[in-house]
Amino acid sequence: METSSAFPQAHRQRVVVFVFACLAALVFAGVVYRVENPSIVQHEERQQMPASGGMQGMGDMAGISGLMKKLQENPEDMEAMRSLGMSFMEMRAWDKAMSFWDMILTRAGNDVMALNQKGFCLFELERYAEAAELFEKMLGIESGNHHAHFNLGIIYKYYLSDPDKAAAHFQAVLDASPNDPELMESTRRELAGK
Repeated sequence: METSSAFPQAHRQRVVVFVFACLAALVFAGVVYRVENPSIVQHEERQQMPASGGMQGMGDMAGISGLMKKLQENPEDMEAMRSLGMSFMEMRAWDKAMSFWDMILTRAGNDVMALNQKGFCLFELERYAEAAELFEKMLGIESGNHHAHFNLGIIYKYYLSDPDKAAAHFQAVLDASPNDPELMESTRRELAGK
């Protein structure tokens, strides 16, 4: 079997080492970014949607158009509002998504999912105090909501400069001990870095 001498073995080994070094640098940069830029958790309640009415392919414009038409035909269709809110969140169109969460909250002010998703949108828009208000409201409805506690911990620790409140919310997550190993590990890490 002949091998090409156009690219000697020594050069191939250097290229492989270089590629692995670049990959390692990318992974390291990703970890450093996550440590320096913590984020809140977005808790979605996945619901089975009917196949009719444009529910398939919600992320694309045809799906959104179908949902908008459905909402126009029935302005009280909360499932269409939820689907539209989630679709716009997937597109990172936070203001547009918030308009649908507001529609739900106008009709059902204690809808925990809508409060959470609107809070997430406000956080992404860097409106931290408003986001914190919504997560606090969630706790008024569900005092043991560990996602709301974690999100408040992040907001108070990094964005509203209240480490004591942050620690109390992180501790509430640990006390609740949810069956979510990733959330528990993140909470322990945040609490240890008080």
